[in-house]
Amino acid sequence: MDSKISIIIPAYNIAGFIGRSIECALGQDVPKEALEVIVVDDGSTDGTGAIADQYSEKDSRVRVIHKENGGVSAARNDGIAAAKGEFIFFFDGDDFEESYTCSEVAKMAEEQAADAVIYGYSRYEDDKVKEVCHPHFSESLYIGQDIVKKVVPAFIGLSNRDINNWLRGEKDALYVENPALWRILVRRSVILQNNLKFDTTLKVGEDTVFISDYLSCCKRVAVTDKCYYYLVTRSTSAIYRYEREPFSKLDGKKKLNDAREALTERIIKRTGIDVTEYYAGTIVMSAVEMAFKLSAKGDKSRKERYKAYRSYTDDPRVVRAVKNFRPGRGSLVKRVPFMMMKSGAYGLLFFATSLLNAVHYEFKR
Repeated sequence: MDSKISIIIPAYNIAGFIGRSIECALGQDVPKEALEVIVVDDGSTDGTGAIADQYSEKDSRVRVIHKENGGVSAARNDGIAAAKGEFIFFFDGDDFEESYTCSEVAKMAEEQAADAVIYGYSRYEDDKVKEVCHPHFSESLYIGQDIVKKVVPAFIGLSNRDINNWLRGEKDALYVENPALWRILVRRSVILQNNLKFDTTLKVGEDTVFISDYLSCCKRVAVTDKCYYYLVTRSTSAIYRYEREPFSKLDGKKKLNDAREALTERIIKRTGIDVTEYYAGTIVMSAVEMAFKLSAKGDKSRKERYKAYRSYTDDPRVVRAVKNFRPGRGSLVKRVPFMMMKSGAYGLLFFATSLLNAVHYEFKR
């Protein structure tokens, strides 16, 4: 492994974890001169930045950027701007990885002349592995337009076909690859040549957009079944809180629809391929999901919650996606919400989901 590696770690109020994260990064079995660790302290108030500074004082490979809080996307953009390595790994400050991650994955990229390497990970909770997650790809190397046709769809969302497979009860029909950046190696040159940046307007879904954007720029993408990364589950994480705040989730989905539309235009210009069909099912499924989320009792009145729901379903992109979706055969219980949407009976759907919420029915994909 001859290439220089940059590890970018965005950090916000994770004083109890950042030390282990930096030590794992410094413990990578690559030559010292080939490694730099860039910690971006995103306006932490709990001492995270001071801990990172202590490591920087002891080891010149650690560089700390202190900035006002602007979110993980802005932090990663600053990390990219400061990076000097040929290869970049984006690790989160509360997770950890195997000591041979960088050396093995970078070697794979060099041997395959790959612009990206996708690898597996493990979900880690209560000091033990809860689940091992392998990439669901049939090939170990994708070249040219096959990347946009076969790799990008696995990350960007659900298609209408996926939903219909789910209605028929097919196993893993709604499986989507975790688009987190910590499970992929990228080349800095590809990012710079294509002026790629993380979307700072997104509170969630920024990984989905960036990884799809990046992959569409690649000429060769390698995949390995081996797991290197440990994703630590915490109830205080931003995504955990987001999933439990329906209005925040609604706003996030709206902004993600905006970002996907812009992403689609970029990919068409870049490759000539329209990827809209690859995520059209996600838009439709979200219309059902948000009915359940917003019809549940909360701080706002039912009228306010329904008005918010209709702000999503009346979006022209959602209207178009629902119109183009044709529910196939399958479970009647699963099909009913989609049939209601197809007939424009959103009020009835909202009322029905409120009743199901009242009896503690949990909507599951």
